[in-house]
Amino acid sequence: MSSQGNRKIKVGVVGCGVVATAYYLPYLMRHADIVAVCDIDAARTEACRRLYGAKQAYADYDEMIRRADIEAVFILTGPGTHAEFTLTAVEAGKHVLLQKPMALTMEDADAIVDAVRRTGVKALIEPSNDPAYDEVRQLIERGALGDPYWFSLVETGPDHYHASLGGNPYGLEAFFSEDSGGMLFDYPYAPTQICSLLGSCKNVMGMAKISAPDRSIVPEARYNEFLAEASDPDDANYWDVVLDLPKTENIRMDAPDNVFSLYEMDNGAIGVFHVGRPFHPVLPSATGSSLQIFGTGGNALFSQDGKLASIISEREDLLPDTDSRGWYHVPVSGDLSKAVWPKPVPGGFNYYHYSSQNFIDCILEDREPIVNVEWGRHITEMMVAAIESSRTGKRYDMKTTLTGLREPAEPT
Repeated sequence: MSSQGNRKIKVGVVGCGVVATAYYLPYLMRHADIVAVCDIDAARTEACRRLYGAKQAYADYDEMIRRADIEAVFILTGPGTHAEFTLTAVEAGKHVLLQKPMALTMEDADAIVDAVRRTGVKALIEPSNDPAYDEVRQLIERGALGDPYWFSLVETGPDHYHASLGGNPYGLEAFFSEDSGGMLFDYPYAPTQICSLLGSCKNVMGMAKISAPDRSIVPEARYNEFLAEASDPDDANYWDVVLDLPKTENIRMDAPDNVFSLYEMDNGAIGVFHVGRPFHPVLPSATGSSLQIFGTGGNALFSQDGKLASIISEREDLLPDTDSRGWYHVPVSGDLSKAVWPKPVPGGFNYYHYSSQNFIDCILEDREPIVNVEWGRHITEMMVAAIESSRTGKRYDMKTTLTGLREPAEPT
């Protein structure tokens, strides 16, 4: 509960796409004052006014920033607009929640960090992690895994559809065009998860290519038709229907869709992350999409069965509880036993809602967001690094850490 009582932050939302109507706007209509919504598609802004009670609708983002009586902006647009929209809001003194990815280049990421720190506004960069990650990180730091030395997060599953595995059914500018960044930039969840547990990344090697250039998507007009028929703001999740709609619009993939990243972390651990599967079905027994961390004295395996993670350790005294086989099962923040991506389950962890509330509280209480701009820049650099390494054929040495710029190496 905020120290400011019942005062609601006055917000503007730019981008009335699927993520806005499925996740953010249903939460904000109860926990904030939605003053304005903005989208170049008038049908979408009008639908958001009707469904979520927004007072004003804008087609021009700069006009919304100039005229709307707002304190904060939720930037939920395609990746190619993120830097420009964020800088415009920050320079106008607006707080910003920025949907992932933060930026597509380090120049843009640096500009966002500099502007936020110079103006003093609050800026939260998505995605956030389940708070239960704190417990796992603390167990690792206390030695439950011994020395972590290897981790793997290779996106081969699950059997049900997952947008970021390379087969998103809609959204040319969000996932497929050159200024979307491609599949890797839609999936900062992986480096975020890895850094949440193992700390800053030291260097990256990558391979990236376009492996499936010819694709088909659901035409954008179908989303507008869906919104026009929606009447319940809590049940306007396009994901519930788009997965089964025919993909009749032929497009070209203009950004890498098959990216392999090899990371070395500051703590010495090395590991891999791969994203890019364009064809979905795999055997349940063959799925390997959850993070696995192996150490000299224990292992941590993240699962999709209602538990956040399971840890086994030769230092069983460090584990709060164990089953008959010696595993400690870390509970999630809520019941995810019936979770099916991407619709959040009531009672389960929902990073959209968790981040929104943290962002609101930070504005009201004048404190730093849980995922700040320095963090977002480091995650961005891990993705930029993989693409750059693929281009040059050389290892990319990270210039940032989770807290800021990396100290220059001593000359040898």
